Amino acid sequence: METISISKLKTHLSAEIKKVRRGTHITILDHKHPVAQLIPTEKEGDLFLREANRQYVYQQLAPLIDIDPMDDIAEERSDRW
Repeated sequence: METISISKLKTHLSAEIKKVRRGTHITILDHKHPVAQLIPTEKEGDLFLREANRQYVYQQLAPLIDIDPMDDIAEERSDRW
């Protein structure tokens, strides 16, 4: 098992992910304290992935307010001298 600081992980993320794909377990350190682990998944691609079972349909939502914000801005700015 390897360890790596958060700052080094941010700099070398792609290389570290390649190591994990090859089977290496990496412990992530925050100020020398372990906070997380990167480990390979059991099967590549089966984690939270699935095909959509229906077509996405766009739905227009009702406005949250009844007024035009530009009217409020114009009114507020009209008070300035």
